[in-house]
Amino acid sequence: MFKNIKIQAILLLLLFLAYGCVSDEGNYDYEAINELKATGIEKEYTTYTGEYFKIAPNTNPTLDDGTNPDRYGYEWVAVNPAKLAIESRTTIATTKNFDGILKLPPAKYTVYYFIRDKVTGIEWQQTPFTLNVVSSIYEGWMVIGNVDGKARLDMVSIIPGVAQPRIITDVLDASGSALKLSGKAVDVECFSGPLPGTIIYGVYVTASESGTARLEPDSFAWTQSQNIAYETVGGAFSTNFGVDFMKSPGSAENYIYKDGDIYYFNRTQGIKYGLPQNKVDLETKTFKAAPFIAESTSTGIPVFFDQDLHRFVRYSYSKGNCSAMPPVVGSATALDWNNTNCDLVYMTTSAFNLSESFAVLKNITTGKYYLLRFTTAVAQTYYKEILNAPDFDKATKFAVSPDSGYLFYAVGSKIYEYDNGTQSAKLMLDKGNEEVTYLGFNKRAAKGLTNKLIVGSYSTTGKLELFTVPPVNGDLILDNTYTGLCKIVDVAYRLR
Repeated sequence: MFKNIKIQAILLLLLFLAYGCVSDEGNYDYEAINELKATGIEKEYTTYTGEYFKIAPNTNPTLDDGTNPDRYGYEWVAVNPAKLAIESRTTIATTKNFDGILKLPPAKYTVYYFIRDKVTGIEWQQTPFTLNVVSSIYEGWMVIGNVDGKARLDMVSIIPGVAQPRIITDVLDASGSALKLSGKAVDVECFSGPLPGTIIYGVYVTASESGTARLEPDSFAWTQSQNIAYETVGGAFSTNFGVDFMKSPGSAENYIYKDGDIYYFNRTQGIKYGLPQNKVDLETKTFKAAPFIAESTSTGIPVFFDQDLHRFVRYSYSKGNCSAMPPVVGSATALDWNNTNCDLVYMTTSAFNLSESFAVLKNITTGKYYLLRFTTAVAQTYYKEILNAPDFDKATKFAVSPDSGYLFYAVGSKIYEYDNGTQSAKLMLDKGNEEVTYLGFNKRAAKGLTNKLIVGSYSTTGKLELFTVPPVNGDLILDNTYTGLCKIVDVAYRLR
């Protein structure tokens, strides 16, 4: 009996539930909501990092009268699947359109476009697309200078197969680099074999406050451990150590100069930056080195200049110190290395005549200027007074042609070419209201560019120009002009 009652109760309950479901039909009001579906986005794009890039999708709202322009929130998210999850996501825009400079390192990204309806609170994810970001910093001129008194790194980017070089201002920002320069521009240098181990190329950037940092050479990425302070023996430098300049005579070899001290690195010999090398072997104290290095390779003899005792000294990387120069009796055509009675105004090693070094000296007693040339074996080949050179005492920039051995010097807006054979100078350029801020040749530039005179000038913006230097004092021939740059302080070439 109880069993029959139980069965009847269950049947009544099922009948009630079924009736309730049927009878409740139509009691709810279903309202359509605003839906969004973006169109106008391709499945795949390819573009350069640091380049202007635009996508302007149509969001196609189904229920929106358009009276509220702030109704939606937007987010464009690029995901690099090759990175760890915590590092893979980058928000590249929070606007309806992506419209601006693309600041992503080279990689293949999956990009998601999110739209949030602030009225309904619903977020719509659009179909993701592929974004191939190609390096626009493959090769070219690295230019460091100042804008409104603050350091900035620009680049004249040369891309294979692209006829016109790209001007990339603030290339660190454009490439998405974490490095932020602070203070004034100081130095930029590019050379191979910068460290022991697997890193084969170094791009170094120096500003007065942020110090010297090594960029990842393909993406310009940076972390704190890439500062030059981490490339020393036993932490010889402070974490924001900044060089005054670098000189790399050959692959895997480099000198750095800072406040009268010179440090040396040689990858092949296993020598890291450590103690100052500006010390004579038979003396106890370091001397104050002049801010110039005749950076002959390790097969020759590098030469420094002692500002304290006004003498040249020869450097030995194997000993880690200097020694006295071979004795020379001073005369009208020879300089006593060890007692010059001169200040060193300029010195460099040129490719001219199998890598001769050139030194400009000012006699302390007479105030006259002299030009000295010497070989990698420190044999003097030329020593004479500089004559017929207008405003030479006011010169601020110097450079030596690797083809002709002409000494170029800049005074204000003018550039002169001094021929030591005729002992006279010729005005080569007068840039009028433009100040010449840089003058040089670059032996590590691409083929065909190492013998070009590089001129940096400034009026309202910076300009970089390359000139061919003809023989027999012929007029300079302008090859390339790049404008819209910073006020140039230093120039290097990122080689491939």
